[in-house]
Amino acid sequence: MVRSALALSFLALVSIPAAGRADVITGVLNFTGTAEISFGSIAFTGNTFSINSPASTQQGGFTLLEGTSGTIQNITNPPDATGPLATPVTDFITFAAAPNISITMTILDPGIDGAAGCSDTPPAAGQECTPSVPAESPFNLENTSATSSTASFDVFGTEIDTLTGNTVPITGTFTTPFSNMSFQDLLAVVDGAPPPTGGTITTSFSAQFSTIPAPEPSTLVELLMGIGLVCLYRRKLA
Repeated sequence: MVRSALALSFLALVSIPAAGRADVITGVLNFTGTAEISFGSIAFTGNTFSINSPASTQQGGFTLLEGTSGTIQNITNPPDATGPLATPVTDFITFAAAPNISITMTILDPGIDGAAGCSDTPPAAGQECTPSVPAESPFNLENTSATSSTASFDVFGTEIDTLTGNTVPITGTFTTPFSNMSFQDLLAVVDGAPPPTGGTITTSFSAQFSTIPAPEPSTLVELLMGIGLVCLYRRKLA
């Protein structure tokens, strides 16, 4: 009985039409690089990044890209103000090993840690800050100790396969650890002079992007019908 039910489940899944399966790369992508952070700008060094090795650090189709490289566009605020972008950044990310695949950035997520903590003194573990002056920042800053911190920000976008026209939503998180600077130290450098001249910090970063596949309505209906048939069959056997 169980074997028959499993067989029907398998048939229900494989009956999903091939046209309903996305050709874009899906899964989890991890990559690293360096960037120069300054007042209102995140400039990626050489506008390139390296996709992590070994393949086990990637998931899904992204395992095929491990050890290769890609390009990434700089983020400048403005015009890339936080929230939904008035003009999406096409080819925000491209891949050397898969030139038909690109990621368009549609949202630069505003930071959520609040500006109140930015004035906390002295630095201590657990303090959080999202700068808001002179523009709303995407950064979430957190002190991991009195002399160390992390900075992160999130983006949302669309991954596109130019060969098929298929798309899939994708989210990304950029993270940078600072082993010898509190976020108060970071802000003192970046905001150390009147805008827009402040200082700069060059640092390494890691990023993780993950697709969020959304089944087409027809595909979802067929899948639910298949599951319903399995449940009906099992009830008859009971």
